[in-house]
Amino acid sequence: MRELGLAIEDTVHTEFFEGAGCDKCFQTGYRGRTGIYELMPITEEIRDLIYAKESAGVIKKHAIEAGLQTLRMDGARKVAAGITTVQRFCE
Repeated sequence: MRELGLAIEDTVHTEFFEGAGCDKCFQTGYRGRTGIYELMPITEEIRDLIYAKESAGVIKKHAIEAGLQTLRMDGARKVAAGITTVQRFCE
């Protein structure tokens, strides 16, 4: 749970899934694709930080405060929703 960035108390009632596999998915348990995304809207504050050549860490901190969902956060949310599995997320 720590690797996914989830607190244990956030997952107490979460059911985790594992892909079963079939001939159509070549025994992977996955058919089709679901994206895991990180999209950072460039706000005026973030634009100013970029122009000021602030570090990526500083920009990321401000972006998260402005609502950015990181790849890890989006993946963890999709694991918790049963859209993907921990196995595929952590590979």
